[in-house]
Amino acid sequence: IAYEPVWAIGTGKVATPEIAQRVHGICRNILADMYGQQIADDTRILYGGSVSDESVDGLMEQPDIDGTLVGGASLDSSKFGRIINFEPVLQAA
Repeated sequence: IAYEPVWAIGTGKVATPEIAQRVHGICRNILADMYGQQIADDTRILYGGSVSDESVDGLMEQPDIDGTLVGGASLDSSKFGRIINFEPVLQAA
């Protein structure tokens, strides 16, 4: 499943990580209500909407954002490389 705010399409604007997480969480809860928690947990929910090398970290830190759809940033190899080679920062236990 992919979520892309209509206002972000082709604008260069990206949702804040908090806004994107809220919508992704709602999507995951709907899936859980309809199909059960296991299906909801196993479903990948992607964020699209002007993802960039500068916004990928904040988005991917969110628990319900499983990946991104990349648009214009894919036209610049260094930016695209940074996005596709994203590595989460591990939190100390």
